[in-house]
Formats: sequence, structure tokens, C-alpha cells
Amino acid sequence: MTRTGISTLTAVATVLMLSGCASPGSSIPQAGKTYTGPLSAEAEAKLRAKGFGMSDAERDKLDKLDRDRLAAKFDFQKLGQPVDSPFAGFGFAGPENTPFAVYRNGKAVTFTPKGTDTELEQIAPRLSGVLLAGKDRERIVGESPRGTMMSWNTADLSQQVVLRPQNSTFNLTNVYDVATVKDSPYLAMAVEGGRVELWDLAAGEMVEFTENKVSQPRQVMDGSAYNDVIYGTNRGEIEEWKPSVDTTRLYSHAGPVLDIASVDGRDLIVSSAKDGTVTIYDRKKGEVIHTLEFDTVVYNIVVSPDNRYAAIFQTFGSPYYIDFDAMESRRLYVGSGVHMTQGRFAKNGSLLLAREDNDMIRVWNTERNILAAKITPEKGGSIVGYDVSDSLGLIAVATTKGNIEYWDLETGHYIRTALHTDTPLVGVEISPDGTKAIVAQADGQLARWNVMADQPEKTFMFD
Repeated sequence: MTRTGISTLTAVATVLMLSGCASPGSSIPQAGKTYTGPLSAEAEAKLRAKGFGMSDAERDKLDKLDRDRLAAKFDFQKLGQPVDSPFAGFGFAGPENTPFAVYRNGKAVTFTPKGTDTELEQIAPRLSGVLLAGKDRERIVGESPRGTMMSWNTADLSQQVVLRPQNSTFNLTNVYDVATVKDSPYLAMAVEGGRVELWDLAAGEMVEFTENKVSQPRQVMDGSAYNDVIYGTNRGEIEEWKPSVDTTRLYSHAGPVLDIASVDGRDLIVSSAKDGTVTIYDRKKGEVIHTLEFDTVVYNIVVSPDNRYAAIFQTFGSPYYIDFDAMESRRLYVGSGVHMTQGRFAKNGSLLLAREDNDMIRVWNTERNILAAKITPEKGGSIVGYDVSDSLGLIAVATTKGNIEYWDLETGHYIRTALHTDTPLVGVEISPDGTKAIVAQADGQLARWNVMADQPEKTFMFD
């Protein structure tokens, strides 16, 4: 071969190599691509030993490895996909603590322990809230004050039923309140037209109703028995409806009823009304045993798990609590213009928590009648929600800075910032057994993890 021919072949070979061409079946990597695989322990050790000599790709690989290990320690999972609709509610349902999300547009999803999602029937739009019903809180109910509702049974997903179907957007029937019926698959509703209705969540049918010719039922006591439904009216009456018998007036306020609560084990009813009164009624004696008067409206009554206390929250100003053992009411001092929300008891009633506007969570010791702690976000921002793990003794606080912070329930001391995301948060919920948590993001996604006081050992960053 001549020198010219050799030079030509060399040039052609060079061009082929530079262009990345290869014969069929070859495995030459293409320019600009990185091929990675799992690291052995030996390879990981050698990579970490490089220190500052690592490339960006190597550092990214180690960062991902560390993140995956951290996530595995507390079983962190992202759940679902972005949804173009606000949440109607989210939380845990049933004895297995099944995570769920319900959206205002009627979409509903449940998730398995491995994070697999199951989309439920989407029939009822314009949902405004969610409640859990059934003996084991296994039934998710999507509420709507002026429209069709839905019920999904997480224990048997073949039971997905429509409640109060309304076929027109005009002349809708208002539903003023919805309440669970104790230890049963039924709901009680206060409905426009003077009615109280009982609905079967398994069949999706109304099974009983009563009609008040004089007053409009506005509030139904949550946890009423099927054969003994307590409700309050727009004229202030507290009435007892026994479907197999009739309706009886128990007592009256001077204004519309705003809330009713049962104190189980003591046969007491506590109710509030727009006239600023709170009344305690003894069902055994059949008489009012105590009435409190407030300068502003009492909109919320919360009873402790041990049925010793009831917390009373006004529209503005200091909350109170009633000690039923001593039959005394005690004031919990806060600023006169503050609004207290998300009131709840912890440690079987020995602690009372409430959110003060969006700035602070106050914790009171009810047995000692003192303020035990004031919690404000450690990393700045305002509070968008909180929940409590009684079993672990901690409070999880969601903030406008995208943080989930852990705080000690007993002392109010900051523990750690457990998670952070750049996506705005909507709220946080902890399972009833206190071991799992989910946080809702403004894009419609959830994140789930196991709650542990010592994990994650450093702030876990997620999308």
C-alpha cells in the first residue's frame, strides 16, 4: 500500500472515533453521558477518601447515597402526584392507619404502606371538608354544604357511595352540619327544611329523618347514638331525637346553637350559643347544672379523653376549661385580641394545646393550672399546622418556611428541624398511635414518614 493510502485510512479511522461511531453491538459510551451503578463498600470508601479531590459527579453520587440511607432510617416516602385542586382533607384512616387525601374537586386517593396509590371514585365536586366515620374510623366522608357528598370505605373499597345526590346546581338543599354516629356506619345531618337525617354509609341511603316544624336544626352532637341523636337549633333549643319514639326538648339557649359536645361516662352535655352562654346539662338528673356567660361568642368545645375537662374557645380572647371533678371553670390568660384555634388535649387531658393566631402554640398544664410552654417556629415563619404524638411526647409543627419542626410536648423545648421543602406546606397530621406522620404540600402531594424523636439525625431535604 502506498504512503498516501495509509494516510487516508488513518484519517478515516480518526474521524470515526471522534464522531463516536461504533460497530453494531459495541458499548462505547457517548460523549456527555455518565454511566453509574451501585457502589460497593470498598468503592465508596475509596471515593470518600478523595475528599476535596472528588468531581461534582462523584460528590452528587455520595450525596444521593447519604440521602437514601437517611430516608430509609425513618421510612420517608413521597406520595401521589401534583393535583390542580386544594385539599379538602388528608390524614390517616382505619386501624391500619392508611394515608389518604381528598381534594376539593372530588378526587380521593389512598396509599399502601409501600406508597402505591389507589384512586377512588370521583363523583362529588366542590367538597369542603372531610370527616372519618365508622367503628374504626375506616370510612372517609367528603362533606359539602351545598351539593353531593361521597363516602369511601378504606376497609372495603367496593363500598364507595354517593350521599345526598343533587342533580342541579340550582335550588340546592343546604346541609348545616354533619356528625358521626357512635360505633356505627351511619351519619347524622342537620339539613335545610327543619330536618335531621340519618344516612347509611354502606348503602348510601337515608334510613331515618325527623322534621322540626318550628326551628331549623343547625348543629348535631358528634358521637350521638343511632337511637338517641342530640342536636341544636337556630332558636337555641337542644333537642333529643329518638327515631323509634319522638323528639324531646332538653333545654334552651337565647341564641342559635354553635357547638355541642358529649362528656361520656358522666352523662353530661355541654353546648354553646351565639348569646355567649355555655350550658352544662346533666342527662341523668334531666336539668341544667351550670351556665357560663362570656363577652364574646364561644365557637368550639373540646372534651378531654378522660372526660375530666372541657376546653372552651371564644372567638377572641382567653380560652377557659371546666374541671368536671370540681365543677369549676378556669381561665387561661392570653391577649384580649388573639384568636385561638386547633384546641386539643394531650396526655389523657393533663395538657391542653391551642394555636394563637398563626404565631404561637400554647401548652397549658390543666392539673397545675399553669402555662407550661409557648412554642414559636425555631427557623422563622408562621405556623400553618401542628399535631401531637402522645406516645413519643413530641409536637410536629409545619411552618410557612417549609419546615417540619419537632418540639418536646412536656417541656416545650425545641428538638430538631426534621424536614424541609421549598414547596409551601398546608399542614401536618400524625396517626392516632403517634408513630407515623404525613405532611401536605400546596401542589397536592403528600410525604409520609415514621415519627421518631431521634430521627432524622439531620434535616431531611425533599422536593
